[in-house]
Amino acid sequence: MSGSDKGGHGQEATVVFLPDKRRFNPYQKRLAEALIHQGFCVDVKDHPPLFGAFFRQQRLYSRKVIVHLHWLNGLTDQAVYAQSRIRFLAWYLLMLIDLSLFRLRGGRLFWTVHNLISHECPDHARELKVRRLITRFANGIHFHSRSSIDRAEEEYGVSLKKKALVAAHAGYPEDYPPNPSRREALARETDISNADFTFLFFGNIRRYKGLESLVEAFHRRPGSHYRLLVAGAPIPGVSTEWLNEASAKDPRIRLRIGYVSEPDVSALFSLADVLVAPYTATLTSGVVSLGLTFGCPMVLPEAARVYDLPGDAGAEYFAPGLLAEALARIEGRDLDGMRAHNSNLGRSLTWEAMARTIAGGYRKAGRNR
Repeated sequence: MSGSDKGGHGQEATVVFLPDKRRFNPYQKRLAEALIHQGFCVDVKDHPPLFGAFFRQQRLYSRKVIVHLHWLNGLTDQAVYAQSRIRFLAWYLLMLIDLSLFRLRGGRLFWTVHNLISHECPDHARELKVRRLITRFANGIHFHSRSSIDRAEEEYGVSLKKKALVAAHAGYPEDYPPNPSRREALARETDISNADFTFLFFGNIRRYKGLESLVEAFHRRPGSHYRLLVAGAPIPGVSTEWLNEASAKDPRIRLRIGYVSEPDVSALFSLADVLVAPYTATLTSGVVSLGLTFGCPMVLPEAARVYDLPGDAGAEYFAPGLLAEALARIEGRDLDGMRAHNSNLGRSLTWEAMARTIAGGYRKAGRNR
């Protein structure tokens, strides 16, 4: 992504986002565009080989380059997935040397903590060790909420507040505009009418997302006018055969298994009365940001209070094991009021505001080198 579109601050240092996940969602694209308007040149790249991932960027750009890590998968996999402890320690040492050289030569390191730990991580202790290493060398650590700082400090066992930057996850109104014709087509395809009360589960199907507990809780909810719409693709290695069996037993369940095209995103959310994101492990959520973008009332676990939004005005929270009761309660809520609250909140969370905070962290790190 070119940084030739300079912002009002003049041309600043180059920022390299690692890794490139733009194929999966617009997060990095939108944030990069907003940082360009702050005066930074931004490149989005896949992780290079583990050794040299950081100081190699200084050879490509300059010693003052800013490397901004997002998801760590790809960078840390060779270490975390190593078959022996000796091999893990060797990879860990290489990363330590790489980071040391990078910082000694004037590089700046930032990290957006999207999750506490990789969701399919095979070795919790190893990944924690790698994450602590990154926190040690980072100039700034970006969180999407203040509560997530406390949660990360608890998990990692290190103090993070002095390095923390808090900038809430922005929404996606430009990426998923209303699409009434596609909504009508999806309504026909899924046999969902305006008279139905529809719960939506949206996003990749992964073990930690609590979909099995949602299906079970929905099954216990009597009423022929209820619908559970599940839309998303499973990650490799996750079977959805059990979902086909569940929908065969309960014809109120509607499945859209597979890649969700961009025109279908807004159409699916417009079919929903309520978004349900019952994640068993969470720190931030792009799906909740989509829910705010579309002004959708939500059912969320108590653990999701770590987002600091939408709060009780926009969501029905549930304690572990009590999802069915939350599905029942939310139907009696002021759903129009919840929609208005979440829509207003979604409009207030902009990429420009997010980029201003992060750019301020970049500049501060440059002054303090």
